[in-house]
Amino acid sequence: MAKGRVLIIEQDEWESALLAKFLREASYDVEIANEARAGFDRVRALEPDCILCGVNLPDIDGFWVARRVRAEPGRVRATPFLFLTDAEDVAGRLQGLNVGAVLFLTKPFHADEVVAQVGALIDMATRVKQTSEMPNGPPSSARPTAFQGDVGQMSVTTVLTLLELERQTGRLKVRYPDGPTATVELRDGALVDCTLDEQPHEPVALLRQVLGWKQGSFQFRSSDIDRTAGERQSLSGLLLQAMQLEDEAHRR
Repeated sequence: MAKGRVLIIEQDEWESALLAKFLREASYDVEIANEARAGFDRVRALEPDCILCGVNLPDIDGFWVARRVRAEPGRVRATPFLFLTDAEDVAGRLQGLNVGAVLFLTKPFHADEVVAQVGALIDMATRVKQTSEMPNGPPSSARPTAFQGDVGQMSVTTVLTLLELERQTGRLKVRYPDGPTATVELRDGALVDCTLDEQPHEPVALLRQVLGWKQGSFQFRSSDIDRTAGERQSLSGLLLQAMQLEDEAHRR
């Protein structure tokens, strides 16, 4: 039985064939498109569980595909979207985040990494989606955590992007080993409040700190959030600001 359906949109036939080989050997159904328009048509027809997309395509770039996918109605809009990039393409990563990418796979590709990232994303997207079907209410010991995971295996950027796409309401806690705990409150996929060790914190500053954590754990619980609490802010916009500031700091 297949673990899920993956669509690869990549103009390089050798790279797309290599990725398909990795995933098929891991029991995924895989389809390939070599151009942006054809790829988007396959997205609508297949409704894949995950999309791997190159940035440079013969007709239009991969950013166009991502924007169209995120504008689609129904379940397709929240499909995990991975861009295939070069390691040094910082500008492409920032633009990818701006159009709704949740992860970046850098060339050269390694079988274990590709399979692990696709599997983790499909699993995470499934768990995030399931929380939207849970009744809202205050967290309690009788109510199980919606999902939790390891920051080393799934980045905070990826988790927040999936929560935004599914328009989740609840609290995400990120704990650094023997260090601080960051809490982000979401309402309908937008940030309304955040704290560091229960002290109010400026959102972009908090995200810059948390995005630098390469280890730790995260836990999300679906719950009611006070409708009168803070102004809603776009998570993708805040993440983009945080990543741009980090990029500028590293270039100095």
